[in-house]
Formats: sequence, C-alpha cells, structure tokens
Amino acid sequence: MAREIFRCPTTTINVPEIADPRPLRQSKNITLTTAARHLGVRPSGISDIERGTRRICDLAHTYRDWLQTA
Repeated sequence: MAREIFRCPTTTINVPEIADPRPLRQSKNITLTTAARHLGVRPSGISDIERGTRRICDLAHTYRDWLQTA
C-alpha cells in the first residue's frame, strides 16, 4: 500500500488542452446548434465545453477535431 502513495505524486499525467474553441467556431460562422447536431449532442453540451463549466474530454476532443476540418 505504501508503494501507491509514492507512485501518485511522481506519475506524470497528460492533461488535455482546454483552450476555448469558441473563436474558431465563430470565425467559421458555425452556430452552437449546427455543431451540436453534427456531434449528436445538445447545444448546452457544446456551450459547457466552450465556457469550461464541464469537462467532457472525449466530446471536447471530437469537437475540436471537427472544428479544425469544418
């Protein structure tokens, strides 16, 4: 058990980027509703990602990838 205590503080964890994707979405004239429909979620889910109020990592990655190619 003591081994686990020492492993946690020394383990490197990669944290995904949380930059606001809203400026990119707006620059491409994509509405929240359009993005949400494409990704199969509610507009509030996209809004939560953009405002940083909820961390939905898988959706955030998918959303950012989609914005890059849209």
